[in-house]
Amino acid sequence: MLLILGATFPRPHPAWALPSNSQGGGPGGQGTEARPAAEPLPSIEVSNPKDVTKLQTLNDTLNALSQKVTACVKAGRRPDNCQCAYPNELSSLRKGYQELIHRHPTWKDQLLSYQYINNEGRNISGTLVLQNLRRQLEMLNCEERHVK
Repeated sequence: MLLILGATFPRPHPAWALPSNSQGGGPGGQGTEARPAAEPLPSIEVSNPKDVTKLQTLNDTLNALSQKVTACVKAGRRPDNCQCAYPNELSSLRKGYQELIHRHPTWKDQLLSYQYINNEGRNISGTLVLQNLRRQLEMLNCEERHVK
């Protein structure tokens, strides 16, 4: 798994798309009555300008790191090496995430959406899935490696 590719967008759990075989009646014996209901991620609309700025910064850091990791992999390096090849960027991402959760503990594992007006006067909306970000940061043990 590459670091955080697509983590800023919610993805349905694969089990949500699978029909249950416990009910008959549908094509191939798969009924629609027994499908589990998809539960949306808890969502918070962030509107405080300071918090929106923090989310923008965190999302920009995440995207920059993801682009570097993707370029590294496309250049032929192993994904696990590429994920740890940018320790300053990864440290900045970890710090930004930790500061955000320290400031807003109830945001942990939430889907955060926000809007702002960019320098060109366009309304920009963003979404950050903190559950995905937390999981991926927890899985990376780059501090134990010294990859350059």
